[in-house]
Amino acid sequence: MTTVYHATNTRSMRVLWVLEELGVKAEIKSLPFPPSKLQPDYLAVNPTGTVPTLVDGSVRLTESMAICEYLAAKHHSSLLVGPGDPARTDFVQWLWYGESTLMTPLSRMATVGRLQRKGADIDAVLEDARGNAGVRLTALEWRLEGRDFLVAGRLTLADISAGYPLHLVGLFGMDRLLGPRSTAYRERLRARPAYQRAIAVP
Repeated sequence: MTTVYHATNTRSMRVLWVLEELGVKAEIKSLPFPPSKLQPDYLAVNPTGTVPTLVDGSVRLTESMAICEYLAAKHHSSLLVGPGDPARTDFVQWLWYGESTLMTPLSRMATVGRLQRKGADIDAVLEDARGNAGVRLTALEWRLEGRDFLVAGRLTLADISAGYPLHLVGLFGMDRLLGPRSTAYRERLRARPAYQRAIAVP
């Protein structure tokens, strides 16, 4: 049985979403956040204390998009765009956009928020991160002109990669940073039954 370690509103949401899109069952072990502090025995599973972790026989993975790619490949899913496909280059670009470009300022905000400190310096860091997120979201708005999905005319892992930071944009109260195309895109993703089932996992 495949096992996934998960915590609410973390990158493990992507993994649960992929499992739902694939129709694949896994044992989901939900943890309090941050598990490194609140469930220290989890460090025996993943020494960094981060989530997700996937254990599938001898396979152990801890990067959310690596897990998603592993699952999609294992189950021969159209969520992947393979080598030789004309959309492959764009797929790789937008696959990394979600985790690298969009997540960088949002991760900074999440880290600062967990410190629960106030002051002018903290406010400046948060404002800089919000500004960076807004600039980076303009690329998404541009890309979505005339498109329902980022690449290949269908849902792919690139959309699942981007869908998680878009979820955080809402959690952080920054919907004003989204343009009309990005707003509609996020609503299309949210409307998917697989997304709804994944986000409902405690």
